[in-house]
Amino acid sequence: MKIQMIGHASIFVETQDCKVMMDPVLWDKFCEVTTSICPEREVIYEQIPEFDVLVISHRHLDHFDIRSLAYLPKNVDVFIPKDKLLEACLRKLGYSKIYALKDSDEVKIGSTTLIATRSENRVPEYGMVFADPSGVFWNQVDSSVNAKTINFVKSRYPVIDFLLASWQPMLETEYQYNQSLSFPFPGYSHILQLIGLIKPKAISPGANGFKFIDGSSWLNQVVFPVTQEQFCRDIGKVCPAVENIFSLQPGDICEIKDGTSTYISGKSQFVKTVEDDREKLHFSPVTVNGELIDRNPDNYDIHEMRKAIEEEVSLNLSPFFMEHKNDLFGEYCHWEVIYQIEIVFPDDSQKWYFDFSEETIQCKAGANPLANVFNIITASSFYGVLKCDKTWDYPGTGGHLRAFEKLYIASTHGTIRPDIKSVNISPLALRFPYEKLFESVLYKEVEKWGREYGNHQIEDENKTAMMKLGNTLIRVFPQNLNEQQLMTTSV
Repeated sequence: MKIQMIGHASIFVETQDCKVMMDPVLWDKFCEVTTSICPEREVIYEQIPEFDVLVISHRHLDHFDIRSLAYLPKNVDVFIPKDKLLEACLRKLGYSKIYALKDSDEVKIGSTTLIATRSENRVPEYGMVFADPSGVFWNQVDSSVNAKTINFVKSRYPVIDFLLASWQPMLETEYQYNQSLSFPFPGYSHILQLIGLIKPKAISPGANGFKFIDGSSWLNQVVFPVTQEQFCRDIGKVCPAVENIFSLQPGDICEIKDGTSTYISGKSQFVKTVEDDREKLHFSPVTVNGELIDRNPDNYDIHEMRKAIEEEVSLNLSPFFMEHKNDLFGEYCHWEVIYQIEIVFPDDSQKWYFDFSEETIQCKAGANPLANVFNIITASSFYGVLKCDKTWDYPGTGGHLRAFEKLYIASTHGTIRPDIKSVNISPLALRFPYEKLFESVLYKEVEKWGREYGNHQIEDENKTAMMKLGNTLIRVFPQNLNEQQLMTTSV
C-alpha cells in the first residue's frame, strides 16, 4: 500500500486492488479564499494519476472542494457520509456512482477493505480504514473518536500499521467569540491518550496542514497551538513502542509492505513541497493584532454595500426580532438583552442597537452604554452573507467577525448569569440560517466550476457496480447479476 500526501487532508492511496483519491483540494486559496496549504506546494495537474475510487470524509470546504471535484474524472465510485447536500452537489457535477456509508460500513474491492469509522463530531463525517494484504492504514481525518470506536477498529485489525492521526486541538473561533486562548491542555491530553489506546506501529500528524492567508493571516497566531514537531516528540513519549514517527508533507509518501511503514520524502510524481513555511503557524496569542479592518477583498461597490446593509439592519432586523420574540429570542427578553451591532466599512464604521427589554424592539442608531451582547462584523463579509455569496464560516472562521457578551442581571445577591449555552450571541446567524447559506454557496460553486470544467458524465469502461450485503458494499462485474442485486446509489 502506498499513501501520497497531496496536502492537508488530501491524500492518494494505492492498494493492491484500487487507487483512491480522498478529500481532494488541488488548488490553493480554498475555503472561500481564506486558506492555503502549508507548507506551500505545487500540484502538477496533468500528472495526477488515474483512480477508481473517490472518498469524501465530510462537507467542510477544506475537504469538499467544488473546484477540484469539478476538475476530476466522474467515472469513479464515490463514497460519502449520509449527507444529502453532498450527494446533490456531486450529482450536479456529473458523478453518478455515489454510495453513502454509515458508521462501520465496509467496502470490499478485491482483497482491499475500506471501513468508515465513526466520528463524535456533529457534522456527518467519518475516518477511513484501508486494509489490504500489505498492511492496515487508518486515516482519522478530522474525526473525533472515542474508546468504543478504537476498540471496534482493533477488533477488526488488532495492529494498525500506519495512523494518519487527528492531532491538532484547534482554537478555531476562540478569539472571535472572546473565549480562552490558553493552550488547550485537556483537549490535547485527550488526543494523546486516545492515540495511546490505538498503539499504531507508525504515525504521522494528519489533516491541519493549512494556513490562513491575506486578511485572515493573523489567525495563524491563535488557531494552531501544537506544532507537528511537538506532536511527534510527544507521541514518542506517549507510545514508546511506536516504530516510526514522521510528518508527511506535500509530495511525501508512506509505503507499507508486510506491515512495515517506510517514509519516502518528496517522491510523488504529481505534487511537491515548494517551501516549508510552517513558521507562519506561530502560536502566540499574547501578541496577536486582531484589529477588524474591511479590505473589501471582493471589491464590492461600497455605495451599494452600505445601502443594502443599512436597509437590512435598520428596516428588516426589528420585524424579525418581533416576529420571533417568544421563540428564538425568548431568552433575550428574559435577560433584558441590549444587542449592539457594529458594521466596519472600508472607510468608517456604524453602530446600531436593539433593546429586548422593551415591548416593541426597535432599531436605534449609535452605541448604548448599557449594551450587553455585541457583534462586530466587516461590511464586505456581511454583504457577502446578504447576497448568499458567503457562508457564515467566512466571517466566523475567517476572522471577519467578533462576538462577545457581558450578560447578567444584578440582584441583592450580586450578579446572576444565564447558562450562556442557551443564549445565541450571534442573532444575525438566526436571521440568516447557516444551513441555507451553506447550501446556496455550494450550489453557486457547482454552477461556476461545472461551467469551467464541464459536468458531463463519462462512460465507465470498467462496467463495475456495487452489491450490498448487510453493511458491506462489494465491487462486482455485473454482467451476470440481477439488476436488483446491485446498489447504484444508497442516499
